[in-house]
Amino acid sequence: MSLKRKLLPYAAQLITSAQTQRLRRTLTELVRKLSRRQHTLTFYFRVDDPYSYLLAQLLPELVEHFRIQLKPVTLLYMDDALYPAMDMLRDLAPLDARRLALVHGLDFPDEWAMPDPKAVMQATRLLLANEADSLGYLKLARQSADAIWMGNVERIDYLCRHHNAETSDKAEMTLQARREQFIRQGHYLSGTVSYGGEWYWSGDRLDHLATRLADMGLGGGVVPRQYGVAKCASFKQRTERYAGRTLDMFYSFRSPYSYIALERTQHFAQCYKLKLRIRPVMPMVMRGMTVPKQKTFYILKDAAREARLHDVPFGKVCDPVGTGVERCMALWPFAEKEGKTQEYFLAAGRAIWSEGADVATDKGLQKVCLAAGMDWNRARRWLDDDGWRAEAEHNREDMMALGSWGVPTFHINNHTVWGQDRFAILENILREEEK
Repeated sequence: MSLKRKLLPYAAQLITSAQTQRLRRTLTELVRKLSRRQHTLTFYFRVDDPYSYLLAQLLPELVEHFRIQLKPVTLLYMDDALYPAMDMLRDLAPLDARRLALVHGLDFPDEWAMPDPKAVMQATRLLLANEADSLGYLKLARQSADAIWMGNVERIDYLCRHHNAETSDKAEMTLQARREQFIRQGHYLSGTVSYGGEWYWSGDRLDHLATRLADMGLGGGVVPRQYGVAKCASFKQRTERYAGRTLDMFYSFRSPYSYIALERTQHFAQCYKLKLRIRPVMPMVMRGMTVPKQKTFYILKDAAREARLHDVPFGKVCDPVGTGVERCMALWPFAEKEGKTQEYFLAAGRAIWSEGADVATDKGLQKVCLAAGMDWNRARRWLDDDGWRAEAEHNREDMMALGSWGVPTFHINNHTVWGQDRFAILENILREEEK
C-alpha cells in the first residue's frame, strides 16, 4: 500500500471529526463577531425543485425563531454532470416530496403536475427581481411553487402582473453565472441553505442547523420543531400482519449512506418481522456514472453528521473503489451461503467507513471476515469466482426498473423509497394497508 493510501484514512478522520467541526464553527463565529456581521442564512431556491418548495415552507418559522437574516438566491440552471440520472430524479423527487410533506405536515399537491418550462422561467424572473425583500421572497417563492406544482399557469401570470420581474436577457445572464458560482462554492443541489461555512440540503438537514443555532444560544436555546422526524421510525402500533414481507435494500459498499442505514434497516426489519434482503450493486463510478469532487466532499462531511446523529461509528475511511469493492462483492455469495449476510455487510461497512481497513488487501478483508464470524481460509477461495457479477447486474437492473439509480434504495409493498433518512416513510407505507 502506498504512503498516500495509508494516510488517507487519517485525513478523512480529521475532516469528519466532531472536534474539527467544533473548531471550524468556533473560528467562523469569531470571524463573524469581529466583522460585526449578523447571523445570515443563504437559501438557494429553484422553483421547479420540490425540495425547494418544502424548504420555503419551513424557513419562515426557523428564521423568525432564531432571529437571523435570510439571503435568498434564485437558481434555475443546474449542471447535468452533477445529476447522474436527471430523468429519474424528475420522476422520483415529487413522489418523495409528497411523502415528506405528509410526515412534516407541509403542503404538496396529491396530484401534482410536472412543471411547465415557460411558467418556470416566468416565476424565476419574478423571484430574481424580489430577492431584496427576504420575507416577501419566501411568501412569493411558496406562491410560485404552489402554482408550478399544481399546473396553475394562470396563477403565475397573475403574480407577474402584480410584482416586478427581471428582464429575460438579464435573468439569463444571472442564472448562467450563478450555476458556475454555485459549483465553485462547493455544492450542487438546489433546495439548500448555507450557514457559517456548512451546507444543509432540504428539510432533511435542518435538524443539524437548528441544533447548531440553539447551541449558540439563539432562539432561547430551543429548537422550534422536529426537523428530522422522517429519519426514524416510531415503532408504534406494531402488528404481526407484516410478518414475512420482503424488504429489499439496494446497497453499495462504497456508499456511506448505505452503511449508515444498515443497522437501522436491520432493526426496522426485525421489529416488523420483515424478511430483509440486501441486494448489493456496483458503485456509480464503477458503472459509468460521474461523481464530481464537490459532491464527494460534501457527502463525506454530511455522512459524518448523520452518522453522529445515529451513533454509527464513522470517519476513518479507506475508499474501497475498484479492487476493494470487487473483493467485497466476491465474498457476498459466501456470506449468504454461511447464513452471515447481515453480519458480513455490517462488518465490511464498519471496516471501510470507521476503521480505515483497506479491503483491497488480504489483511483488510480478513479482518472483515473474522468480525462477521466467517472462516477466512474458506472465504478467500471465493475471491477468484466472478459469479457475483451477474447477480449484481440483475440487482442494478431491478433498481433502475423501480425508478431509482442510487443507494440505499428500499422496496416494499410495491413502493420504492430512496435514502437513509426515510424510515418514517417506510413505516407509513406499511401502515397504508390498514386504512
